[in-house]
Amino acid sequence: MERLREPDWPDGPVPQQMHLDLSVASLEELLNQHERVLALGGRLLSNRDQPDPDDEERFRVYRDPQGHLFCIFVAEREA
Repeated sequence: MERLREPDWPDGPVPQQMHLDLSVASLEELLNQHERVLALGGRLLSNRDQPDPDDEERFRVYRDPQGHLFCIFVAEREA
């Protein structure tokens, strides 16, 4: 039986095998969850705390200890 390999995101021969998107209510909560992810063995791959002019989404991309990718988005609600 062939063993599954860790995805090589974003460039590489092994594509994503799973992707999970999570959201938090504020940038402050994103920073809190960032510390939690690292404490649980996750790794930060990409940081978009400050949105670029073409895309207002704020998020971070992580890899869990087994190599699966997930994102935490800031889903700020307007008052």
